[in-house]
Parts: sequence; C-alpha cells; structure tokens
Amino acid sequence: MTPPKIDPTNPKALLHELFDDDRWVKDQFAERLGEPILDLCEALAACFRLVPLLNEAANRTGTIRAAFVAGFVYGVLDDILISTKLLLTCKLPASGNVMRQVVEGIAMPILCSADSPATVRQATKKKNEVRALYWERLEQDDTCTQRHLALSQLEWNALALGVSAGVVERLRLAKNHYNIFTHCGKVTIASRMALEQVGAAYVDGHFDLAKRGGDRNELDQRIGLCRVLPPFIERMLAAITPPAAAPGATAQHAEPA
Repeated sequence: MTPPKIDPTNPKALLHELFDDDRWVKDQFAERLGEPILDLCEALAACFRLVPLLNEAANRTGTIRAAFVAGFVYGVLDDILISTKLLLTCKLPASGNVMRQVVEGIAMPILCSADSPATVRQATKKKNEVRALYWERLEQDDTCTQRHLALSQLEWNALALGVSAGVVERLRLAKNHYNIFTHCGKVTIASRMALEQVGAAYVDGHFDLAKRGGDRNELDQRIGLCRVLPPFIERMLAAITPPAAAPGATAQHAEPA
C-alpha cells in the first residue's frame, strides 16, 4: 500500500495528521505481523489478570510502600501496551522510550518492596554510603530515587533482595537497547527514513516492509518479557500481602513509618 502523502508545510494538513489514527499503518501490521501481535496480547493479558490480586493486597495492607509496589507494577503493564501501540504505527523512538520506562519500572517496585534499608547511594571519595528505606525516600522525592538510578540500585542490593545477577544483566541489556531509541542518534534518524527509497523520509506513522524484521524482533522482545512477568508480579504480591491473623487475634492497621 502506498503511504498517503502529507504536505508538512500546510497547517491544515498537519492538523489533519495530528487527529489521524494511522489506521492504514495498523492494518499493514495486522496483515503481516498478526500472529506475534496476538501472542503478545495473550501474554500481556495473563499479566493483567494478576492486577486485581495485587490491588486487593495493597488495599488490605494500607501502606504507602504497598501502594508504590502495586502502582509501579500496573505502570509496567500499561507502558508495554502504550509502547506497542506506538510500535504499531512505526513510531520507534517514542516506543523505545516508553519501553525504557518499563525496565526502570521493574526495578523500582522491587526496591520499594524491601522492608529493610538498602543502599541508595554508594560511597565516594567525598561522601559516605547512604542506606535507607527506598519507598520512604521515594515518598520524600529524594533525588536518589530518580528512575534512571533504579537499575544500578537494584544491582547494588541484588543479593539482599534475592535478585540474581542474570536478571540484573538482562534488565541492563534491555535498557541499553532502548537507550538507542530514546536519545538522538543514527538509529532515530534511520527510523524515519525509507530503507528502499534513497533520500525519502516519513512524516509521522508509517509501515516499511523493509523494516518488518526489526518490527518482528521488537514484538518478540515484548512477548518474551510478558511471559516472564507473572512470576515477578506474584513475588511483588507476596511481598505486600499482610500475614494472616492468628485465631482470636485483634487486627491492627499498620501506619506507614
């Protein structure tokens, strides 16, 4: 299918493009990559089925710590959906940027789930190491909880948090992959160029048959992630689920420290 022509020097044409839903692009993806798209939806749906349990546990616990854990996990799933919608209109830089948030969004609830102090700043020549409850510092908007630091903090505390070095490495590789889409460079330029038409560039969403292999790889990456997320979500659920009260015991509401 020939992409519709857009005159980016015409304000009315740009206004029409802003409200266009890129249906023709999505139809091309559905026709040529419908199977992996369905696989992704099935894997992501299995993750979303665990969300009510997570929210119920967070509500029963009633702590800020539990609310952060549940909120970040939900954000991971929502961001995967948003990122894929962007991918299906070939807006690769924006899609990759959201996926980087997914990686950071996996690290942050693990850090929040800890009920004991963790290393939030490593020692330097001028400053000592800082250990604190991550969720408390997050509530205080401490700069040590900026999202781009989360993966390093997860690595520093991996042993105490029960996170394997292999998991940390896979997250770091994923973040490095999506970094190339989130910062200007050769990849972001190439994402807007027509591979089989020298000098031709796309405006907004497009489908380029020559890029189908790369699009398939991006879908496969998301499918693989979604298939390993349920155990992660179940672990976060266990971390915030309040212990069952002993027979005859009086339930007490735990206030945040």
